[in-house]
Amino acid sequence: MVDYDNPPELNGGQTQRAPTASDEVLQRYRHIEREADSRGRIIGIRRLRPSEQSKIVGMTPDLGGYDLVPRFGEGDEATAAPMRLAHRMPLMMAASVCEIDGNPMPFPRNRAELDSIYDQLDSEGIEAIVAAATRLGETHIAEAARREASKNSLGTPTSA
Repeated sequence: MVDYDNPPELNGGQTQRAPTASDEVLQRYRHIEREADSRGRIIGIRRLRPSEQSKIVGMTPDLGGYDLVPRFGEGDEATAAPMRLAHRMPLMMAASVCEIDGNPMPFPRNRAELDSIYDQLDSEGIEAIVAAATRLGETHIAEAARREASKNSLGTPTSA
């Protein structure tokens, strides 16, 4: 389809296209969520791509287990079913850091770089990451709900 109102020669030779589902998937890995830790550092995290998660698993083969942690509900009472927390989860969270105080942090290339980021964060940084990651998860849930609602809207044709 040709757009005669905006020919490519007026647009630097590049045509614009509507975002695809793949574009939307990749965009969620670019979103940065920021949170201040108790030391005043602004820590930015982003969602890890599946390939990056696999790399962290490969860097941490010694951390393959998990702990059972009680879940807390209303009134800080533990619920019946404890949750499983992977031993490598703090390092996964450290790998999700992409900036500290506006300074870019590259994805770690080996275990030493991963440990260095983890040590730099310390417990205060990890607490900030948990808060930011919670918002990232809520954003993901909200996006999924919005997509589902748009599928079910009256203006969307259904298949017969």
